[in-house]
Amino acid sequence: MNKKKGLQLSLIVLLILSSIIFYQKFFNQSKDLIETKVNEKEIFNNDSDNKIENSNTIETLKYISQDLVGNTYVINADTAKFEENNVENITLYKVNAEIIRQDNETIKIFSEIADYNKKNNNTVFEKAVRIEYDNQTIKAEVVKLNFTKNLIEIIENVHYMSDNTNIYADKVELDYLRKKMKISMNNQNDNIQITGKY
Repeated sequence: MNKKKGLQLSLIVLLILSSIIFYQKFFNQSKDLIETKVNEKEIFNNDSDNKIENSNTIETLKYISQDLVGNTYVINADTAKFEENNVENITLYKVNAEIIRQDNETIKIFSEIADYNKKNNNTVFEKAVRIEYDNQTIKAEVVKLNFTKNLIEIIENVHYMSDNTNIYADKVELDYLRKKMKISMNNQNDNIQITGKY
């Protein structure tokens, strides 16, 4: 009986020791993986000689979220910068994003830089922004994506293109749930420039 109890006790001790070794090894490897992805790095801004030095960055970042009605928002970036004093906002570089609607219609957005809010998914795209939707393309300097209002606001040097139409305006508002688009000028006396084949 003593031998049996001794064997059981040694098996329990061996199981506990192997669990501790496995636990420490697993978490040390996970820590190493995280440290290789998040590091101190320099990011270069393509449009200027300014350098963002000693910032917390991560490469090849992707976020996916879904709203209550089933639309999916996917945003990818080559590089992302995390602010130490503001953990909700992330600055993204070389960005492409997609709003995939329930009916599989997709709105694609591309830009050089974007400010992304992790809490509400609201995103401000800047520099060489391009939106593609069906056979339509819109180019601008700034695009504000507001999920609380289901609205895409496109401003600064807006150029709308479709198969037969080119439109130049100051502002485009796109309600992506109701599929409504409003094109306007900042000054009501200015005219929207429209060219196309009819």
